[in-house]
Amino acid sequence: MKKELLDIGTWNVNTMLKAGKMQEIADQIVGSQIQTVALQEMRWRGYGLLKRDKYSIYYSCNPNTTGQAGRGFMIQKSATNKILGF
Repeated sequence: MKKELLDIGTWNVNTMLKAGKMQEIADQIVGSQIQTVALQEMRWRGYGLLKRDKYSIYYSCNPNTTGQAGRGFMIQKSATNKILGF
């Protein structure tokens, strides 16, 4: 049986409300060995899934707040088949 490794990282992004911030983070991650990155302080309200060609972002924040805090995961396309649920 072949073992598959999953490289995981974490990043406090401070906010993903600034124009271009999501692409900046994606540029750093896509193509690297890190397949899954936990993102803190995203500041996106609510929850959901944002799919792009090379990655997906799963995110969640209390919808009753002003968007402070919030967490998410940026998953490279090569690792999306490892996600069982959100």
